[in-house]
Formats: sequence, structure tokens, C-alpha cells
Amino acid sequence: MTDDGTSDSGLRNLWRFMAFTRPYWVWVVIGSFTGLVRMVPQLYLPPLVKAIIDRVVTSTGSVSDRMAVGWHMLWPFALWMLTVHVVATIGRMYWAQIAAVNAIRDIRFQLFDHLQRLSLAFHTRRPSGSIVSRVMTDVNSAQYIFDLVFIQAFQVTLISVVICIYFFVRDWQWALVSLATVPLYLVTTRLVSRPMREASKQTLEMMSTMSGYLNERMAMIREVQAFTAETREKRAVRREVEQLKRYALRQHFFNALLIAASEITRFLGQVAVVFFGTWRVMAHAHGTTVGDIFLFYIYTGMLYGMFDFFANFNLQFQTAIAGADRVFEFFDTVPAIQDAPGAKRLNAKRPPAVSFDHVRFCYPTDEPAVVLDDITLDVQPGWRVVLVGESGAGKSTLMNVLPRFYDIAGGAIRIDGQDLRAVTMRSLRRAIGIVPQEPALFTGTIWENILYGRRDAPEEEVRAAARAANAEEFIEGLPNGYETIVGERGVGLSGGQIQRIAIARAFLKDPKILILDEATSNLDAVSEALVLQALDRLAQGRTTFIIAHRLSVARDADLVVVLDRGHIAETGAHADLLARGGLYANLWERQMIGTAP
Repeated sequence: MTDDGTSDSGLRNLWRFMAFTRPYWVWVVIGSFTGLVRMVPQLYLPPLVKAIIDRVVTSTGSVSDRMAVGWHMLWPFALWMLTVHVVATIGRMYWAQIAAVNAIRDIRFQLFDHLQRLSLAFHTRRPSGSIVSRVMTDVNSAQYIFDLVFIQAFQVTLISVVICIYFFVRDWQWALVSLATVPLYLVTTRLVSRPMREASKQTLEMMSTMSGYLNERMAMIREVQAFTAETREKRAVRREVEQLKRYALRQHFFNALLIAASEITRFLGQVAVVFFGTWRVMAHAHGTTVGDIFLFYIYTGMLYGMFDFFANFNLQFQTAIAGADRVFEFFDTVPAIQDAPGAKRLNAKRPPAVSFDHVRFCYPTDEPAVVLDDITLDVQPGWRVVLVGESGAGKSTLMNVLPRFYDIAGGAIRIDGQDLRAVTMRSLRRAIGIVPQEPALFTGTIWENILYGRRDAPEEEVRAAARAANAEEFIEGLPNGYETIVGERGVGLSGGQIQRIAIARAFLKDPKILILDEATSNLDAVSEALVLQALDRLAQGRTTFIIAHRLSVARDADLVVVLDRGHIAETGAHADLLARGGLYANLWERQMIGTAP
């Protein structure tokens, strides 16, 4: 429990983080063993130094003879220590990291897989850069904790325990003198650890916020430059950078306190040992020799070196805890939309019937407002349904609940009589193809972007999809044809070309239900004609929903649905709705004739 009475989830999450090394326990054991081997020459050095000093001091003869005696005692150990130390150090660091890097790989993979299954609502509330920051930066912040905790901290602690036992077995009075300043470090650590962890968490959160902000601005650099907003954005980033600097300085201040406490503790401890040992030698107490002073001095330095290690370790440890907290915040987020227990595959005909039965929907916000209310609609197999209405009427929202990007709050949606909540999401989304208003292409070749519709499609089907989408002619006119690399979101291609590649992708997927979200609204006349021709081919033999702002596409629709503030205001064929003189007729008149509203 923490001081405020809440459970200390930080350490628990860190142990969860470290549990990912379990499949690689063999490498952890090997790394630990080589670390123990590395300890042997370190612990043997002080007694050897004592023996050499006492031998040199008590031996007779010239100075050179005495030095020769010391050298003959030292050089075999020096050679042995150098060999063991180098080999064991390389082995310890490398073999331990085999477990660490494999565990980090598994964490990143599983976290990415989990993020893909979280609902669209989760992703729309967070900048993509912030999410990426947790997958990369926060996971990386805990990477070195594996070696620090499993290997280094264990070894440093073991060395300290061995030294303490030796002290008390050898001379309990000298042991107490050597450990007299330890409480100073323990008190400082107690006072500093909690604010340091908070500062580490604030630093990580600020870095994540900045990452999301910068990612968004770089993705929208055209808009920034078009509005000459560079200076305003620079000021905003400067504020963020200054805040990050304050958090980082606070973090390093607390770390400096720990290091200062460690160094003062070690200095005072070694000074106490020297004075106490000198007094004993001069008083001829307990047979103390000059070599004993060096032995206790070196061992005390090694003992207090533990505090140096933990002072530096503490900053990384607190950062790792903060990173683990943020990573497991995502891991512990339960997908809002999941397959129901016993969900079955969607078994729909081609083309299927779709029905909306008193559908009600609210976006999952802190203060949810009704966006769709009592939507009841029966769509026959193979119909083309055009959804029209003012902006904010609910057209896009209605199409977002059909593939279960969001779950409805009431009512039911059925495909060939099967409730969407009773079928698997994978089979449902495989049955639905979407061509959005602004389709996104991935960085890669045009071929790869079309193949995204169905990864196992043979070459002839990919080319057939491009031809059906009126895309093959312009693709083959490019310098590298299908192997032409396109930038993020399709940079390097025109809007019409991007749209036709997206249509080719939908052709290759071969869905039973098609959703077209104003797919021609941003195109010139020539591109629009090519895209409309391709969309007409794509809609053949499918149940199609078209979100339209240009009402001309409603002329050939089997059903026009007029939405108004989340309600269905009118339904019917184009001619019938015009004859009624209602909302649709008013929209038509305003758009086609230009009459003021």
C-alpha cells in the first residue's frame, strides 16, 4: 500500500512486465551464473591485498625484495581476474539481454495485437502518436530493467550480504563502524522515491503528449503551412518542451539527491573505517594490522558501492515502473466491442438483406447524447440505398454501427436475419467493404496496397481488380508500374488515383455489402466519371449503402433514406420523394436549383 492508502500498482505492473521473461528463463539463469562467477575475483581481492600488505610490511630485506614478494603474490591473481572478469562480464551482459530483447519483442507484439482489437472509440480519443509512444518509448523504458533487476541488482545485493556476513564474523565492532552511516541513505531513499516516481511518470506522459501533438502536426503540415500557422505551432511546441524540461529537471534533481546521499554515506563510512582501524593499529588492539585497514576499507567501499548502484538504479527503476503502468493501462483496457460467447460466423447470402430494427445509438462519451433514435429500415437483397441529410444528421454514424465499429445502445441490426451481436466480428467485417471519402493508402507499393484487400489473392485477380476500378491504365503509366512506391496516405498520387486504388482494393476483397461514403465529393469531373463508372461495377451483385451529399446519385437508387437529427424523416424512391414536397424535395431544390434555405 502507498501512503495515500491506494494499492501500489506500479510494482505489480513491473512484475507483470518482467513475467514476459519466463519463456527465456534458461538465459536468465545463465546470465545470473556468469554474474556470480564474476563476483568471485571481486570478493577475493581485499583479502589478497591484506595478505600482500602484511607480508610486505613484516618481511625483511630490501625494498625491491619486499616488492618482489608482493608482485609474485599478485600477478597470478591479476591474470586470473582479468580473464574471468572479461569473459564473465561479456557473458553476463549478452546472455541476460537475450532474455530481455525477446521479452520486449513479445510485449510489443502482444500490445500491438491488443490495440488492434480495441474499439474505434478508444482510438479516436487518443492521438495516434501517443499510442505509438506507449508501444515504443514506454516499453523501451522498461527494457533495461530486466538486466538491472534480474542480474545486477541481485548480484550487488548478494555481494553486500556476503560482505556484511564477513564483517560480523570477523569483527562485529568494526562491522558496526562500517555500517554506521547506512541509515542516512535509507532515510533519503524513503523520502525521495515517491516524488521521483511521480516525476518519472509526468515525464513519460508529457513525452507521450508531445509525440501525439507532433505526429498530428507533421501529418497536417500542408494545413499548417496553408494557414501560415508555423509561428503559432512553434509557440505551442515551445510550451510543451518547457513543461517537459521542468518535469525532467525535477526527476534529475531527486536522482541527484540520491546520488549525493550515496556518495556522502560511502565517504563517511570509509573515513570511519580508516580512523577506527588506525586507532586499533596504534593501540595494538585485537591484533589489528595495516592490512586489516585496507581490507575493511576496500570491502566498505564495495559495500557502499551498492548504494551508488541503487542511486543510479532508482531513476531507471522509477522510470520503468511509470512505463509499465502506462503500458498495462492499455493492456488492461477491455475491448468495448467483442464477440459474444458462442458467436457464430456470419452466414449471409449474396447479396444479403439488411434490417435496422428500432436502432438507438449514443457515442461513448462522458455525457452521451442520442445520435440515432428509433431507426427502423428494411433493405432488400441487392438494393442500392442512398442516405442523405444535413451534416450531423447521422448518416456516417449509421454506417459505422453496421460493421460494429461502435455498438448500438438499443434495438438490433440483422443481416439475413442474423443479429450482428451474435456473429463474429471477423466474419462480419469480411462481408463488408468500405470506400471512404478520403481513403488512406499505406506506405509501400501500389501492388501491396491493392493486395491489402485480400492478402492471398493471385496476381491475375489483383490485375483484374485494378482494371475493374479503372486504375490499371494510370498504374502502368507510372515509371515502376504496380511497384511504384506511394508515400503515407497516398502522397504522390492524385485524389482520383487514390480513390481508384481504394476501389480496386474493395474489388479484391469481394464483399457482400458495400458502403460508399461520398466517394466522389473531392474529385474533378474527369476523375469523378472514372470513379463513378468503377463504383457502378463494384456495386453490382451487392447490397450497397451510399452516403451522399450530391443528390444526383439518388436518382437511380432503389431506396432513398432521409435522415434528420438522428431520425428517419422520409424514405422512398427519388421521384416519389420529390412528389411529396417534403425535406428531400427541399434539399433537392436547394442543391439543384440553388434556392436559399
